[in-house]
Amino acid sequence: MGSARHRWHAQLGALTAIFALGCGFAGADQSSVQPEATVASSEATRVEVIALESATMRLELDLPGEVEGSRDALLAAANGGYVERVYVRAGDVVETGARIASVDVALFAAQSDQAAAQADQAEAELERVRRLGDLASAQQVLLAETNARVSAASARQASTRLSRAMVSAPFDGVVASVGVEVGESTGPGAPVARLVQLDPVLVTLSVSDRDVGALRVGDPVDVWAAAAGEGRLGTIRHIAPAADLNTRAFPVEVEVENAERQLLPGMIARVTVSRSVGDGVVIPQDWLVTRRRDRGVFVEQDGLARWRPITLGDVVHDEVIVTAGLAPGDRVVVTGHRELMDGDSLIISREGSCCSAGRPVFE
Repeated sequence: MGSARHRWHAQLGALTAIFALGCGFAGADQSSVQPEATVASSEATRVEVIALESATMRLELDLPGEVEGSRDALLAAANGGYVERVYVRAGDVVETGARIASVDVALFAAQSDQAAAQADQAEAELERVRRLGDLASAQQVLLAETNARVSAASARQASTRLSRAMVSAPFDGVVASVGVEVGESTGPGAPVARLVQLDPVLVTLSVSDRDVGALRVGDPVDVWAAAAGEGRLGTIRHIAPAADLNTRAFPVEVEVENAERQLLPGMIARVTVSRSVGDGVVIPQDWLVTRRRDRGVFVEQDGLARWRPITLGDVVHDEVIVTAGLAPGDRVVVTGHRELMDGDSLIISREGSCCSAGRPVFE
């Protein structure tokens, strides 16, 4: 019994010692272990940098086009009918108002004479009723006035049909083709002849959306055609405000003098545009970074990326003039720039200058 009590006290003492020793270690840990300091670290981004230089941006385009008459019309008799005479042949040069063909002129002339006579009779009847004064009733006067107006309108209608029975040239030009013969009957609006104006001519182009923004109405261009033998000067006359839905290109018209008529509709020509667009800082568009509120680039300053908002001018191909925000000597980040934030550290892997043929030149 005594030995059992002794063993119990010994075990209790051992447990107490172990517990005390454990608490001592815990206290020692809490008092001796210091919290680690948090060190802010950021990884530098490897980039390529280009030093800007002042440059002249030039527009250089070489585009195929098709020659067309500056005016091109299919002439027809609005009423149709019997072809009485054809006054021209293909290749004839005619002036404005020249007769091309007469279609049922005799018939429409007779109808016009008849309508004019009826109008004269109705007008005379109206005058007679008016001279009666109070002897004519209001109904008689109203009827006479109505008949006079209707007859006058019929006369004008017949006269208009007669004028349209004679097909005439609406402008100076060359008869490209004649589609009827004397003795034929042609339907209303059926083509009688095609008339084109060959001086000047137009060369029609299809210009991509990347290039059309740099063109201006009135710009001079060079036009080359195999049939013409030598180049000649042209002028941009029209730029379509919307793209063709099938080609997604913008139709552009170039006007070319053609007094000797060497350029003919249907010929293929080449149009060359070469001019200075502007001077200043010129950069490729893929260097730009677009944000919600502005556009700009990152420039390298003392090993850090700095955001620089810029103002853009004319665009030619994949290049753009910077009108504000950059100057010669600025070092623009050109690779890795889309992942940067203002103030990021940079590791410069390559350096170069801008630009040759729109591309940076690396050292």
